[in-house]
Amino acid sequence: MKVLYFIKKRKNPISKIYIRLWESKKIDLTTSTGVQINYNYWDSKNEKVKNKVEAIDKDFINTKLLELKKYITETYNIEFNSEITINAEWLKKKVAIFFNRVDDSQLEKVYFVEWVKKFVENAPNKLNRGKKLSPRTILAYQTMLNHLLDYEAYKKTNLKHSDITLSFYWDFVGYCRDIKKLSENTIGNIIKYIKFFCGSIDFEGLPVSKDYKHKEFVKPKEQTDDIYLTTKEIDQIFNYDFGDNPRLDNARDLLIIGLNTGLRVSDFMRLDLSHIKDDTIRIQAKKTGKIAEIPINEQIAHTLEKRGGNLPKAISDQKFNKYIKEIGQTIGFDELTKGAKMEIIDDKGTTRKVSGFYPKYELMTSHICRRSFATNLYGQIPTPVIMAITGHTTEAMFLNYIKKTASENAEVLRNFYKRSAEEKGLKPVLKVI
Repeated sequence: MKVLYFIKKRKNPISKIYIRLWESKKIDLTTSTGVQINYNYWDSKNEKVKNKVEAIDKDFINTKLLELKKYITETYNIEFNSEITINAEWLKKKVAIFFNRVDDSQLEKVYFVEWVKKFVENAPNKLNRGKKLSPRTILAYQTMLNHLLDYEAYKKTNLKHSDITLSFYWDFVGYCRDIKKLSENTIGNIIKYIKFFCGSIDFEGLPVSKDYKHKEFVKPKEQTDDIYLTTKEIDQIFNYDFGDNPRLDNARDLLIIGLNTGLRVSDFMRLDLSHIKDDTIRIQAKKTGKIAEIPINEQIAHTLEKRGGNLPKAISDQKFNKYIKEIGQTIGFDELTKGAKMEIIDDKGTTRKVSGFYPKYELMTSHICRRSFATNLYGQIPTPVIMAITGHTTEAMFLNYIKKTASENAEVLRNFYKRSAEEKGLKPVLKVI
């Protein structure tokens, strides 16, 4: 297959440059590139503008012709082998797309944000592995789109697919850090979706920059300092008497259920008695759609018993996060702890997570339930059992999620050795001094 350029001489010396797509007897297509040149400056043998001083736009035209030839060759190879019809209309459209000569209904074929907009609009009807995209995923796409729109407004530009280069990456990441004050993990999620959309655009055979595949075009990330509650602290919460404060008593009981089930707040807040059978909680996770089964332990059983077999009253996530901070403060979880919490960062009331050392109760949110459950059970029961309940799909993800310190992991191993020795009737022979 060859891509050729030629001009048609006319009385007027200004002539259009034509592109020809030819492959033996199978394909012979021609269309205008829309680029014009004085035919006296055209080098027919080398199919480019001659190196003449008078041809002031020679470098621009020659560069564009090389890029167009590369683009047509690549898209032809992809689409011909994808059983897409290659005809004169196909060639005409590809040339129009390359030069950004599209009408409003085709903007997404040239402009990155327009592509994302159209994807988000159609997202409710799209499938991922046979299932509809979750509202949470669609919201993440929309959030990413909003940040891109803000970036375009800030830069006074409209990003094309070909603009998503490594230079764009560094500039955009810098904008997110310095102007938007976003966390590294938030920026990482945005970059993840940008790479996803670049891959989709690339698959469609549109002229997208290949820089999204570069090893430096990566998700920024940071080590989070999320906290968890130890079993001792959980016992303190369970045993504390909130009898004179029904509001905190109810929130404490919800917290105990969350801490002992490993369920997300969106799941344990909608628990009802229909989810409990034979001393087991069985519920379909709202986020993943997977079924979780968790046996009821003594703390949950006591919570149900004190309420006459009923569950505590569900409350909003916002109230839950507020009330459990009050619970932690009341009990005395006030040791300075490294973590991050939402704080106002400017006069406009913008809030962002800010890392630092805070009283532990100030760092308590609904996420502490699932993380404490996983962290406290790690090393006590097989990891796959915990993962089946928490919904982590890989052990790497799970190990990144739990918050065991090196010394705590050493203690788990020490206890394992001790139990193994006791089972074998052995006694320790070494004493650490």
